[in-house]
Amino acid sequence: MRVPRSLRSIGASAVVVLAAVAGFIGCELRTPPALITVYNPSLRVSFPLPQGWTADEARQQSGFHMQTFTGRSVDVPDRPGIRVQILAGPMPSDGLDEVAGRFRGELAVEREDPFSLEGHPGKQWLYESEDGEESSRLMLSDVDGMLYGLFVRGEARTLEAYGDAIERMFDEFALEQGAFFPVYEAPGGEIHIKHPRSWNRTHAAAQGGESLFVGFRSTPLAVESEGTTVHATLEVTVNKVGPEATVESFYAQRTELLGDNYRLVRHEPIDEVGAISTLYYVETQHADYLERTVYFVQDGKSFIYKFNARNRVYYAIEPWIDEIVQSFFLDSEVSHGDAD
Repeated sequence: MRVPRSLRSIGASAVVVLAAVAGFIGCELRTPPALITVYNPSLRVSFPLPQGWTADEARQQSGFHMQTFTGRSVDVPDRPGIRVQILAGPMPSDGLDEVAGRFRGELAVEREDPFSLEGHPGKQWLYESEDGEESSRLMLSDVDGMLYGLFVRGEARTLEAYGDAIERMFDEFALEQGAFFPVYEAPGGEIHIKHPRSWNRTHAAAQGGESLFVGFRSTPLAVESEGTTVHATLEVTVNKVGPEATVESFYAQRTELLGDNYRLVRHEPIDEVGAISTLYYVETQHADYLERTVYFVQDGKSFIYKFNARNRVYYAIEPWIDEIVQSFFLDSEVSHGDAD
């Protein structure tokens, strides 16, 4: 299979504005912009990106999903100076080196290194034009027959200014699929909780086989106008219950405790695993948010998986949350991630 021609260079149009752009001094950023985690549901990947960049609509061609993001030049802020493209599709038969040649264009290879994506081998390349005015960096990896790529190209001075951000893009590029999530193993080893690599564990408390409470917090997913970063959280609560407890009786008991500020948006059973999922709109004095909760009962234990996110952030990452929910019911033995 050939890689689509449009993957060989990055388009210029941008239609979604993420936030305001930081100022520049020479080829240095006056104030390095905050990095936000971008999740793409079509590719099922995430990576950090400077706020203020623009995003093209995700598109599909010849079986490949791709999306392009654009940052401004540090020399002429009115023009694009750097573009980032993410892509995923069936692995072509001609190998990584042949695919890389289609991105290289007229640039010279400055460096080639091995790269590991979720434990799968890949490569990365650094390219530069003869006059040193343009440079690019490319990562490609074959993951079980799927090609994943991250391509950065633009003015050499602009890439240099965003050097730290670009380094994090490559270091933190992640496959957001349950089989690749790291696993948190609770004390005693009986309970395993999968979560995205970028969702850090914030607290954990366990009481000798009786109860467990664990919290996770995402990296920034958006930035408010005043500069406050917006995150999503996940809280997992496990308690022992009597043999008569069912998911229906447990759910009914828990919903009686909800206050008047909870408004039900969606209720749905997850029949294949015997769980119940709800989505509530919650209004408080400080902020309104959406709360997604999954209730589950198994082997004398009740489980509550609770997500909280601001409204606009929740709907943007709902497919990601769905992926995390599905991972709760996967056999932890098949995980490719490391226990944390």
